[in-house]
Amino acid sequence: MAALLSGDGFRFLFRTDKGVVSRDVWWLGTAMTGAVAFVTTAIWLVIAPMATSDLSRRGLIDPMALTVYVYLMLYAFIVLLCGVCWYNLSAKRFRDLGRPPGLAGLPLVMALFSGALHWVQPRIAETVPGWTVVVLDIGTLIVILWSIYELGFKPAAEPEQIV
Repeated sequence: MAALLSGDGFRFLFRTDKGVVSRDVWWLGTAMTGAVAFVTTAIWLVIAPMATSDLSRRGLIDPMALTVYVYLMLYAFIVLLCGVCWYNLSAKRFRDLGRPPGLAGLPLVMALFSGALHWVQPRIAETVPGWTVVVLDIGTLIVILWSIYELGFKPAAEPEQIV
């Protein structure tokens, strides 16, 4: 396990989708990327209310709102980077299970579509009904739970089953 936490181990786990990993390694990598995403999201939830700027009180440039939006750009980059790292890790695990590694992108794409629909639906409610958000959220949850089951609980495929 210590070898996985070294520089070469990080490079193997998160920078390429080549190779295979076991369930334990997948859980470790998922915990690491999830912890980074969780901490940065918690910070965003705390500082997001400070992003509003009232021109009547503070003038044209509000240093606090500017700082919050700079963090938002950093946060978006970190979340996307965590997604790429998790994809690479999960592709290795899917390969270990004898499944197509491209399935690792499905939960990420579903989550991005779901987030986009949450953003756009209130803005065009007359075109996109509210139930579509619920349907996509349920589909996203199903895909995430299926991925967790497949990647975190199933044993590796037999060598003759790996494609």
